[in-house]
Amino acid sequence: MTFDETHIEQLVLDELAGIISPEDSTTLKRLLEEYPDAIAIRNAIRQQFSGPEEQAFLALLPEALPIEKVWARIRKRKWIRISIRSGITFAALALALGIYIFFKPAGIKSPKADVHSLTLKTVALQLPGGKIVSLGSGQQHVNVGGASLNTKEKQLSISGQAKGSNMATLIVPPGKDYQLTLSDGTSVQLNADSKIQFPVAFNGHTREVIISGEAYLNVAKDEQRPFIVHLSNSIIQVLGTEFNVNTYSNDKVALVKGAVKLSIDNTSVLVKPGYVASYSAEKGIQTDPFNEEELLAWRQGTYVFHAATVQELCKVVTRWYGINVKYDNTTTGQRRFTGYIDRRRPISHFLDDLEFTGHFNYYFDSDSTLHIR
Repeated sequence: MTFDETHIEQLVLDELAGIISPEDSTTLKRLLEEYPDAIAIRNAIRQQFSGPEEQAFLALLPEALPIEKVWARIRKRKWIRISIRSGITFAALALALGIYIFFKPAGIKSPKADVHSLTLKTVALQLPGGKIVSLGSGQQHVNVGGASLNTKEKQLSISGQAKGSNMATLIVPPGKDYQLTLSDGTSVQLNADSKIQFPVAFNGHTREVIISGEAYLNVAKDEQRPFIVHLSNSIIQVLGTEFNVNTYSNDKVALVKGAVKLSIDNTSVLVKPGYVASYSAEKGIQTDPFNEEELLAWRQGTYVFHAATVQELCKVVTRWYGINVKYDNTTTGQRRFTGYIDRRRPISHFLDDLEFTGHFNYYFDSDSTLHIR
């Protein structure tokens, strides 16, 4: 087997992206065994993508450009050899690829990120000013204008009092969940594939955050400063309460206790405890009673289905496990299922159970995409 530096670089990049085929994986392994220089190339490339900011950058790429196109450009360019030898920054790589990452201002809906195997495996925090920090399981400490942001065991808390209303963004990727305690003591539990934009300090007459995805909030009581949650198409006004919000499909708020008001344009509905209010362009605002143990089961790592279609449950699989899903037989997606997913068990257990009961057959291809047939 001949030594081809460019070929090795492409194989390593495919391996890093998680899109390497079994045949190419075998080829790369043999090259690493035969050529010491191949190991040096692999280590250098891995180092280029190992930092927290680089990982956070890669996680956010799908919002600016389809990730497959990003990696296709990377593999075709000669930047990797230049970066290894000269220490080119990752920001320069972003400019070279023509990629721009930005967060839309409050009140504007941000595009939902596509799920891909490359998606970040840890939670990302964008600080005021744009710097991105990857939040692992260890302890971290960041100072922002007099406030202290501390992380520990999947939790981010804010202490101290910063001046101004600098906004930060917490991004929870598919396959993860996270806990946030805001500066006023409000706790927010974020489900997978969710984001919250929040001020480092609440210095105004209101306390306002922006949420996409799903989150459970326990709002600290402050009668002088109402708590306001901006969703995709609606606004929730709060004084002191516990509730769940969900924007995966339509805006929904499920009230556990207290009082909230859901507002869309000129229409408002006061939600009672034990009821969920949902909004859609077709039906407007509707309120219905909900089962707390089922609707909030995601907080304990389970998801309960009642006569849900296979297509609906696969959306949960995508969020919770970060897996792409394709239907080899489109009619299979309309079959219905009642049961639950336990996030603490491997996804194969859930899929095997469905296959055993005859709901569908499945397989994973070389790109780790789940095929339903």
